[in-house]
Amino acid sequence: MKRIVSGITPSGDGTLHIGNYLGAVQQFKEIAKDNECYLFVADLHALTTIQNKGILKKNSEQLILCELALLGDLKNIVFFRQSDVPMHTELQSILNNVTPYGLLRRAHAYKDKLSKDVSEEDINLGLFNYPILMASDILLYKPDLVPVGKDQKQHVEITRDIAERFNKIFKKEVFPLPEPFIPEEVAVIVGTDGQRKMSKSLGNIISIFESEEVIRKQVMGCFTDPTRKHATDPGHIEGNMVFTYLDYFGNHKEVSELKERYTHGNVSDVEVKEYLYASILAYFTEARKRYLDLKNNPKEVANILLQGAEKAREIAKNTMSEVRETIGLTNSYSFFQYPYRVSTDPITLNEFSLVDIRVGFVDKAENVEKSDKLIRLHVDFGDGGKRTIFTGVRGYGYTSADFVNHRFLFVYNLKPRKMMNEESQGMILAVDGDTLPVGEHGLRKPFFIAADNLPIGAKVR
Repeated sequence: MKRIVSGITPSGDGTLHIGNYLGAVQQFKEIAKDNECYLFVADLHALTTIQNKGILKKNSEQLILCELALLGDLKNIVFFRQSDVPMHTELQSILNNVTPYGLLRRAHAYKDKLSKDVSEEDINLGLFNYPILMASDILLYKPDLVPVGKDQKQHVEITRDIAERFNKIFKKEVFPLPEPFIPEEVAVIVGTDGQRKMSKSLGNIISIFESEEVIRKQVMGCFTDPTRKHATDPGHIEGNMVFTYLDYFGNHKEVSELKERYTHGNVSDVEVKEYLYASILAYFTEARKRYLDLKNNPKEVANILLQGAEKAREIAKNTMSEVRETIGLTNSYSFFQYPYRVSTDPITLNEFSLVDIRVGFVDKAENVEKSDKLIRLHVDFGDGGKRTIFTGVRGYGYTSADFVNHRFLFVYNLKPRKMMNEESQGMILAVDGDTLPVGEHGLRKPFFIAADNLPIGAKVR
């Protein structure tokens, strides 16, 4: 299983059409079947062109809904917002100092702006610096492959150049060099005008999540065969956008029959367009239902993003800890630690009530090999069974003996987390303890909540 990283910028109005689906989303869903995938909404990248609070907010929310609705099953996919993982911009700041100015001047985005009669003084630094943020997006997760279109290959090449320079300057192979993944079979989807690439700005799209009336109007405006004046005239299939789309969304047998009838003048343009309209609605029935369900349940969407951001931050903080150590930001006086959860938004009583806290008895504890922080706790929850739970507190002076044969409070209903190739099946509760001088087990030693007088497995209400 390879690690894949990809991002989507909330440009336009954030909505997706069938060209977006066929050219990107469908491909990503296929890749995700057999790979570990990180997919993020690149809202920080959008700032290069969108400097309106309302528009950025609306575009981002719209794109999130569309992507989640089309992706459906998020198995093997970590979905999150770029701005929810602050390590992206931290790594960008560091990579700024190893990236040659000349490398950025050769970037397509910058050169394209200059070619459109925009003066160099009017190009914002975000656009000029765009490739470094993209390099940070990629390198933070140390992926094997980065799915891109042929026109985006240069960004991965720049990322490789930056990674190579970093590794060479600091004499350590921190960043593996990612490879661009450009599927040859991905088609460029021509718009309903039959001439240009499908694009919202050109008005030649077929939407996925608009009303049925809007989609029907878009389908009825499809380019067909301009030489055909009457339904009884023999029609041409090649270059006919209705049949181009039907090859993706229609029933193969029925489409073959329609092509046969069309070439012999036995079916009208309106009839084949009606069939395309029905086929598109049928193809996206589940996605359209998910879209409405998610739109009406913003807490569910927020929870998906929260879980995705936490998983992404776990990888990102490990990379940044290594980067900080490599470049010398970490020293004898360092106390900084990355928070696991960045959000400080208050939670509701209902959300708090979902936290399952139980009394667990530690019948065995041991230090984890190849780690100077972790202790592995074997915890008995009575009727709740036995679990293995890790706690990273050796750095504060705790030993395994501090836990054995004692009862503590544990969060019981957390999703298992990978730690040293094992699963931690919960979390021991702690409160802030004594403030200690630097060098004596950190700044604030956690204090674990003992429960020796409570029954094993008891729930705390």
